[in-house]
Amino acid sequence: MGTRTGTPHEARFSRPGPRIPGLLRARVVRRTCPVARLPIPVLALLVLVAAGGITQQLPDPFIVIELWTELDPMIADGGVRPVPREVAVERLVEEARVSLSGMVYGYRFVYVPGDPSRQVSEEFDLTPYGTLARGDPGFDVLQTWVDDDRLYARVSYTLTREQQLWYSGWHSSAHPRSGGVGRVPFIGGPGVKGAALADGVRMAIREHVRQLEFNRPQRSEGAALLAEGPDYGVRRGQYGALVVAFLQIDSLNPYQVY
Repeated sequence: MGTRTGTPHEARFSRPGPRIPGLLRARVVRRTCPVARLPIPVLALLVLVAAGGITQQLPDPFIVIELWTELDPMIADGGVRPVPREVAVERLVEEARVSLSGMVYGYRFVYVPGDPSRQVSEEFDLTPYGTLARGDPGFDVLQTWVDDDRLYARVSYTLTREQQLWYSGWHSSAHPRSGGVGRVPFIGGPGVKGAALADGVRMAIREHVRQLEFNRPQRSEGAALLAEGPDYGVRRGQYGALVVAFLQIDSLNPYQVY
């Protein structure tokens, strides 16, 4: 696999590095699957399994993602440059926690498309179903390596049985996939990459809603789960995040009168 040189669309890469076991094991806190407003196929699956109605074939019990952070950011954030390795590792830990939370638990969303003809501004609210704690024993940093002034890491997360059921329900054929590229100016420094992820989810929802409703709807609500880790890049003064998500649309409200 090649070295990334910029855009979110380019290939991932792999280069071995030292293993850092237990890096994220500072505090043990477990979050189980949320029980309120579950996506319908997921809720049905959990009920059937609990009742013994089916024998569920669970997915692989772990997820692996690759991510990177800059050792010499183009925009200074007021800290030491180049960035000390321990600081860069902490940034990767936080980025991995956010990304994996989106892959394990997902989000609720409310999306109001912008409509200039009605003087309606776009609104988007994304609320996590749950978050993985920094001390969760399911985390492990498998590899790290440096290339082109970036520190890369391969991070894994081992799912509990409850998380596997939730994850399996989302990865069923009942949920369509949609992709989008989120962008934020890199003037804010490496800390704004999470905003690019959220914007990528917004763009994936926007694209899917457009396919469902030719005319802009008034409002849409539903749920989303990251189908894979976000693919980050830098281009034209922006951090970009290529996001692919499973979606469930719970409501799609059209305008009653033009």
